[in-house]
Amino acid sequence: MDGETPTKQSQRFYRILEAYVYLLLCAALGLFVLTYGVEGGTSSRPFEFYRTFFVFFLLFALMQALLTHTENLLGVLLLCFLSLMALLVLDYSLNDFLTIRLFLFLAFQAVVLVKIPYPFAFAAPPLLALFSLSLQLMPPFLGENDLNMQLREASAAELVSFIAILLISSYLQVALTRLHELHEKAKMQIEILNTTITKLTIFSQSLQSYARTAELEAAKKERYRISREIHDISGYMFTNIIAMMDAIVATGCRDCEKTSEMCSGARSQAQEGLVETRRALHLLRKSDQEREVGMKAIHKIKKIFEGTTGVQVEIESGNLPSSFGDEIDLILYRIVQEGLTNALRHGHATRVRMLFWIVGDSVQVIILDNGTGAKKIIKGIGLAGMEERISKLGGQVKAENAPEGGFQLTVTIPMQKELSDDTYSVG
Repeated sequence: MDGETPTKQSQRFYRILEAYVYLLLCAALGLFVLTYGVEGGTSSRPFEFYRTFFVFFLLFALMQALLTHTENLLGVLLLCFLSLMALLVLDYSLNDFLTIRLFLFLAFQAVVLVKIPYPFAFAAPPLLALFSLSLQLMPPFLGENDLNMQLREASAAELVSFIAILLISSYLQVALTRLHELHEKAKMQIEILNTTITKLTIFSQSLQSYARTAELEAAKKERYRISREIHDISGYMFTNIIAMMDAIVATGCRDCEKTSEMCSGARSQAQEGLVETRRALHLLRKSDQEREVGMKAIHKIKKIFEGTTGVQVEIESGNLPSSFGDEIDLILYRIVQEGLTNALRHGHATRVRMLFWIVGDSVQVIILDNGTGAKKIIKGIGLAGMEERISKLGGQVKAENAPEGGFQLTVTIPMQKELSDDTYSVG
């Protein structure tokens, strides 16, 4: 059922009501055969009695079938009128108030109530009950007929029971129909909400990716600018120094004063070049330090996610350093992205906690949310891709429902290799 659309669910509900109507008609037909047998009961003309009943019963059943599938107002009114005329003829030869007559009116009432929208459906049962009561009193009022010479009036107890059963069944149907409509409306709202959440999640991911890409592009452009500046500085300075050295060599050091002057100029050029190069390198280092990596990048993605979704996110970084190196930093970043996305998209969470801690030679990440959890955990593309990346480093990914409710994602990543690489590069 989970895969069925609200439209299919609604069609199933109304098919059940339609089956209920046909069941009532079959019950009325079966009771007629059991009550009157093959001799027509008290009728002096059994053949005409049976013919009249079956012809008008089939006409009434056909009217109900057509009425069930008719949406045109004029058509509905015409079919209701024909149904009532058929009921009047059927009642004119039957004394079975609480059996055959009751089942026929219940069938008619069930079909009519489906056509009356809420809230008018709550006012319809009393009107239908009064109308059916008038039809019960009309056959004796019209006089005797030769199809059933013992046609009688209904007793007060029969009429009260007749009306009570009609009212109870009609209000029960109205209540069930209203509950069904509210349920379908709620399902449609949930579908709309899920669609909105999905779009919001995609937007949040796009915004995060854009922010990350924009930051990397800005850092890349700055590095290129500084590298060009270093190239220009060093090229200019070294060219001047080479020219001065060539001039000194060309003079053969015959003019000591001029040679001393050119050496002083070369020294000044070298000193100026060193200052400019140090300034450029300082800018390059500053650019690297300002680039958000490690926990800084995670705090940034937290801020973007909270701003775009309204979900509260808490971070506890424990004993973590600011960065683990590019490889683990990127994996941690992707873990946080996937965890936040799943918490919103699948768990509909309003609060997320992210715990980072170094345990032995590994870094452990636990992402908890207060969402709906999962009846069955199916690894999607994101979770499977994360598991594949982490398994290459010898790590583990565990996804499960949290004991206190919601969902929990636990990731363990060995950092020994990354740290040894960093140590080697520093040495």
